[in-house]
Amino acid sequence: MVEITENGKMALKLIFTDFLANYNSYNLKDKIGLSNAGSLKLLRSLHEKNLLISQKMGNATFYKTNLKNGYLIKLLELIFLDNSNLPNFVKGWIYDLGSLMPHTKAILLFGSVLRKSKKARDIDVCLILKKHENYKLLQEMIKEMNEQTRLKLHPLYLTEKDFKIKLMEKDEPLIEIVKNCIVVHGQELFVEVLQNVQSK
Repeated sequence: MVEITENGKMALKLIFTDFLANYNSYNLKDKIGLSNAGSLKLLRSLHEKNLLISQKMGNATFYKTNLKNGYLIKLLELIFLDNSNLPNFVKGWIYDLGSLMPHTKAILLFGSVLRKSKKARDIDVCLILKKHENYKLLQEMIKEMNEQTRLKLHPLYLTEKDFKIKLMEKDEPLIEIVKNCIVVHGQELFVEVLQNVQSK
């Protein structure tokens, strides 16, 4: 069992989801709220635990997640499963979105609700369909939910194949969603797709 701090989990999550960027201690520190020395120590520690791989570019050392490490993949799934630090308002929406789980492979909550909580104007959600036929059923379910709530759900529907292809094509809106979302459901699929995209 490898001991990982909360800052370590934040760093792994960020480097894994923001996979088009190159992270070193300098550009990681502000995102996690560490000093340059603290950031450097954290990255070296994660590297020593075989969770990150390093690459020298000039005088700087940049880090990527070690996607060949099976332990890291399981750890990432657990990191995306943990929503305990979220505001109760967001947790309420996670609970409400649970009704859509039987018809989806994954549910990603993103947008203003994660930044503004109760002050958000709508709820952005990406639904990875189980089957193409689930589209109409989910539309009906979301229509019903929207009739009962103050904030309206704005869904983005994708198949698993769409999700993979758009990430491979570096689709900017989807990359932004992946970097900033909460994985409500389908953590294994989410991690697997991102792992596959980055391994190509």
